Amino acid sequence: MRLGVNARRLAGQRLGVARYIEYLLKSWVDMILPEDRIRLFIRESLDGPLPSLSDRFEVAPLRPHLSGLLWENVVLASHSRDMDVLFCPSYSMPLAFGGRCVLAIHSVNEVQSGAHPWWYDFTYAQIYRLSAAKADVVIVPSHSTKQDLQVHYRIPEAKIEVIPLGVDDAFRPVPDSDLLRSTRKRYLGTDRPFVLFVGKLSLRRNIPTLLTAFASLKKRTGIPHSLLLVGPNHVNLPLTRPAADLGITESLIQIDGRFSEHRELAALYNAADLYVNPSLYEGFSLPLVEAMACGLPAVVADRAALSEIADGSALMVKDPTAEALADAMERALADHDLRQQLRSKGLMRARAFRWTETARRTLEVLRHVAEGRGARP
Repeated sequence: MRLGVNARRLAGQRLGVARYIEYLLKSWVDMILPEDRIRLFIRESLDGPLPSLSDRFEVAPLRPHLSGLLWENVVLASHSRDMDVLFCPSYSMPLAFGGRCVLAIHSVNEVQSGAHPWWYDFTYAQIYRLSAAKADVVIVPSHSTKQDLQVHYRIPEAKIEVIPLGVDDAFRPVPDSDLLRSTRKRYLGTDRPFVLFVGKLSLRRNIPTLLTAFASLKKRTGIPHSLLLVGPNHVNLPLTRPAADLGITESLIQIDGRFSEHRELAALYNAADLYVNPSLYEGFSLPLVEAMACGLPAVVADRAALSEIADGSALMVKDPTAEALADAMERALADHDLRQQLRSKGLMRARAFRWTETARRTLEVLRHVAEGRGARP
């Protein structure tokens, strides 16, 4: 099989989709057949190393260096014609591509009101919808996203494959108290407890409500905790002024979350007292799975894929208002028995998500499409 991969997301800071590509490649090294060849198409130099790959993998920089979607539709489309199948792991595919293509769509978050600027529905949303309609198979990470794809993009069920994301073995409970102490000092400045959020500070992630809830919790209980936000503030969400108005300036810390290796996050999950995700919409949540795999109790909004992933293993907030979030965080921090239940259930639930299984099932879909045998093995 000659497999082409649109790997342009590997350039720059490697967040959700880039980590997805990394873990697939890492697992595929031991799964592909001797005659298989995988070509990774990129549009610019990579900032970080790739997993250790065999000689059956080729990195192919494609010029000219155009903007992302223009590069994809003009340059990638012309250079991938000799592939048996093209894998596009990031929502869109070259609309002029005439060969077989498997597309991954990780969420349909435009269904959430206010998730994007008004013009998004007339640009990216249209491109994603057309890409899903054109692809031979669309891979999604949750049944929630599958339903959104059927309802909002009108994609037939037979074209959709649900393949959840995984969690690396590095994400596990760490009993090393010295490491956890040094981790807290590194990111907080002192050895103090903290509540953790991991992810881009997107509009749909409900961060202003989280700040208000945390401030209410601090005022109500006097807890010594800080709130650590790990992820880029790419939409320039106001943090400084709201924190001052809420009286939590000294307790709020936000970092971009640039790590040389993704597994470095495991120490942060282990050093935290609580993971919180108040998001109004998620197609999947890799941080939630990683937090549970580390034994970290979680409070999450009972919305979309968060409910599906947690499956009773986190404290769910039906309506993620500031008051409801504050109440849930207080329970999760103060109730020892509840914390132990959440820890045990989370560890058990996280076992259902493994990158090797994600990679194996994805490779099966790609191979079947490449051979013209349809979507399902």
